[in-house]
Amino acid sequence: MENLDKEKEEQKENAENEETKENKEHGKKDSEKSESEPIKIKIGTVGNFIFAAFIVLILGTGALTYYLIHQEKESVNEIVSSLPENLVNTTVATDNTNEVVDSIANIIDSALSDVTNQTANNPAVTDGTNTRKFLNEELVVLYNGLILDTSKMDEVTLKYIDNTNDAADKYVITYYNYENYSFKEQKLGTLSTQLYEGLVKIDNVGKVAISEDYNAIPRPIKVVNTVPTIVLDNNPNVADYTNVKTLIVDLDGNQTDEYILILANKKTGFSKITLIDSKGTKVNDLASIEKSKWKKDSTAEYYLNINNVEILDVDNDGIMEIMVEIPQATGNSTVSLLKYNNGILQGKTGIECSLVVD
Repeated sequence: MENLDKEKEEQKENAENEETKENKEHGKKDSEKSESEPIKIKIGTVGNFIFAAFIVLILGTGALTYYLIHQEKESVNEIVSSLPENLVNTTVATDNTNEVVDSIANIIDSALSDVTNQTANNPAVTDGTNTRKFLNEELVVLYNGLILDTSKMDEVTLKYIDNTNDAADKYVITYYNYENYSFKEQKLGTLSTQLYEGLVKIDNVGKVAISEDYNAIPRPIKVVNTVPTIVLDNNPNVADYTNVKTLIVDLDGNQTDEYILILANKKTGFSKITLIDSKGTKVNDLASIEKSKWKKDSTAEYYLNINNVEILDVDNDGIMEIMVEIPQATGNSTVSLLKYNNGILQGKTGIECSLVVD
């Protein structure tokens, strides 16, 4: 009997131990589960943040691309609208046109390039018909429609334009015209009819025509019918001339005026053009003609006069050159080009004109 009770107690004790063991195992599992849940929560939060950042990056890139595309279109429209109509051979679509963009990278690169290079690479076009920058890269100066070489100060022979090839078309451009010491107007030059075999000149231009739009008369030129006192005091023989014109101008921009005298003596038939400095001292005679050099087969008198002189900055260096038209016995006149700067006169002086045919 005692053995039976003892056996029951051992069975009960074993059952309690099994239950305790199972409770411990369940507790351990619950503890492990509770410890892993914060880790899963943390991992999920980081993933959500990375995903959100990626979405923001995509949206930002799209917005930037959209902005650059539309900025590029506006820039292109502005550039094209500033070009001459006869140079525009393509149509730019408006903002309402659905364009297919083949390469976003190319557009972005183009936009950045335009921002950095627009000022340097887009020269101003002053007139729709002035295509000199595309056809003729050198400054063109015309005198009575003929080409005047301004590369050096000298007596220059005027040149006709060779019309035997397409090169003549580069002279059909807008010119800025000057005469009688003032700007007149800008006009499109046209090729004349043939004057000699294969040779033409430019019509529809002024006495002096320049292919560039700049201020060729940067300082005023005054014309008077008397000789200034400072000149007369230093050159008393000027009083012997019956006809006098004086051009007063600051040629070199040093704030002091020079004087160009056009003198004629109707008694002797002698006339000349003379340069006087700001102190009234004679620099040199530029050109002259005597009565004996007039045409022999004509009774017409010829005196150098104010129409023989133009004053103009023909090379855009800020210094106004003196242009003296030299009459010739045959053919076109030549032009003596002179530059006076800080007391130094460059060019041919003392030219003795003649209308006598040898």
